[in-house]
Amino acid sequence: MFRRKRKSQPKIDEAQDGARATLIEEGVATWIFGQAMNMKFFEGLAPGDLPFDLLKQVRQFVSGYESAECPAWLWEQAILQGYAAFRYLRENRRGTIIIDMANRRLDIEPIT
Repeated sequence: MFRRKRKSQPKIDEAQDGARATLIEEGVATWIFGQAMNMKFFEGLAPGDLPFDLLKQVRQFVSGYESAECPAWLWEQAILQGYAAFRYLRENRRGTIIIDMANRRLDIEPIT
């Protein structure tokens, strides 16, 4: 998303930030989007509501990469927050996305 790379650590840069990892990231995002379309873009779902099979499949896709260490609840939180922002932008056509890295939050609000 932010195209951040770790050039000072060549092995990590190659394995975790390289072209293969980027392709996996794009594949996961595309697959989740397909699932989201079939589920009204996850509208009305709360944490704990995403099908566990969906989360298991995501973890399978990222097996062997750093993100495989993320627990299912963290994937679910990221997916639900991301799609809440997506639905807001689809409806309102604009907004300000607020990212709080320390608290792992992504929110969206009207442009003021």
